[in-house]
Amino acid sequence: MLRYIACVATLLALSAFASPLGPDGQSGVRLPGKFVWLDLATEDPASARAFYGAVFGWKFTPARSPAAPYALIENATGKVAGIFRHERPAGASVGARWIALMSVPDARTTADLVRARGGKVLVEPDTFAGRGTHAVFRDPDGAVFGVLVTEGGDPPDTPVEQGDVFWLDLFSPDPSKAAAFYAAIGGYEVARGEIAGRSRTLLASQGIARAGIAHLPAGAQKPAWLPYVLVDDVRGTLERAQQAGGRIVMAPRDDVLDGNVAVIADREGGVIGIVKWPSDASAADGSR
Repeated sequence: MLRYIACVATLLALSAFASPLGPDGQSGVRLPGKFVWLDLATEDPASARAFYGAVFGWKFTPARSPAAPYALIENATGKVAGIFRHERPAGASVGARWIALMSVPDARTTADLVRARGGKVLVEPDTFAGRGTHAVFRDPDGAVFGVLVTEGGDPPDTPVEQGDVFWLDLFSPDPSKAAAFYAAIGGYEVARGEIAGRSRTLLASQGIARAGIAHLPAGAQKPAWLPYVLVDDVRGTLERAQQAGGRIVMAPRDDVLDGNVAVIADREGGVIGIVKWPSDASAADGSR
């Protein structure tokens, strides 16, 4: 993680000349609690680009600096995330990690709240041209997440397109405890709801469900945030993932969204979900 921190700091400090390294937002729009960006930190960006390009059809636009190459990930309609290289920490079992960043009014205030609520600051808040002010934290149970005060405003809530991030789940050993933590640091309203017929703790802001919290499955290594990409064919996507050198972490099950959700890992172990959602329904609201 320390190498990740150094890589991000060096990259962003030198990126003023490059394309903005974050979401395309609307000036003056702030949607606290909305997850506005993802970063994939991986030991092998070339391998990741080949994998995700084959699986989701994503394209990659480089924004290079002399010290730390970075690329924007795009689908057919716009930006999805960013990707950059970081070395695998000593003792780590995987060489890639997806990090979700939520919008907050002030990253420094959020860092203070994280500390006060038992979390840890991994990347201190800092401001960089072309991105905004970001920070990375570990919650009290160990799940890693980030925050971002976007430079150009937050992306508006619009319907999710194929190949974009549709939803996020936090897998926690104690969902009630986790919900209280995120409500305190993110300003969320906490509610109980149903997704695909299953009860779920929901984190909402601006009247929109932003993410869910579920019990950590038996045998899972540690708590983590999991983003899901919207696809039009789960089984076809799984076939492409396997052909590209990935593996299936959770296969589709008839009792979970009628077999329309699965979880995969890329070649370096980065884990991401996939979901096919009915066109006449929504993951609590139909937008992100």
